[in-house]
Amino acid sequence: MASGDSTLITMPLDTIKKRLQVLDGEENGQRRPLTVMQTVKNLVKKGGFGACYSGLGPRWASMAMSATTMVTTYEFLKQMSTKNQVN
Repeated sequence: MASGDSTLITMPLDTIKKRLQVLDGEENGQRRPLTVMQTVKNLVKKGGFGACYSGLGPRWASMAMSATTMVTTYEFLKQMSTKNQVN
């Protein structure tokens, strides 16, 4: 539950970060990096506020699979370690 909430908070920041990493701006024929504000304006202008959350479904699915794998592995190893103890 907490990881889902944190995703809702950090998803727009990750989207902006990724766009800054891959996109360049052009001014007077020269390529230069976009600022954060330019990136946010372009993102919201082209896709609305919902564009900040593009890819949310796959990210949640990935997090759910990761958490399930971690808990299952932990429980399995815990069970294996207690099985070998002599009472």
